[in-house]
Amino acid sequence: MTDIIIKIIFGALSTFGFAVIFRLKPSHWFYATLAGLGACITYFAFTELFNSVFLPNALAALVCALLSEIFARICKTPATVFLLPGCIALVPGATLYYSMNNLLNSDYSSAAQNLLVTAEVGVAIGGGIIVASLLKMIVFKLIESVEKK
Repeated sequence: MTDIIIKIIFGALSTFGFAVIFRLKPSHWFYATLAGLGACITYFAFTELFNSVFLPNALAALVCALLSEIFARICKTPATVFLLPGCIALVPGATLYYSMNNLLNSDYSSAAQNLLVTAEVGVAIGGGIIVASLLKMIVFKLIESVEKK
């Protein structure tokens, strides 16, 4: 349990670091870090429940994207300002590194396995972001139709 808490804290710190690197306004650092924190908590909560990498990453990206949309309305700025640093902790850098290392060492079966995991995580992150965008559009259409009546 302590290991997961440390990983969540470092995930939030990496989000904060990338918010600074991406030159976000200092007033947006807090919101970007919250989006990343939400993604990390969601990822580790669902990693404990499911024995796959797809669903926890997809749900974490969904939470990050939804929080980014909310924070975008609060700060009157595009959601990608919070989404990009928020999803940094989900990016599968280690598996990509190991797959390249395996390729260089001519271990093609391990390289292929790691590349598949990397691609799966990438698709999950993209899918979660797309679902959040669709949910936002549906909610806005519902609000718009209610206001017209």
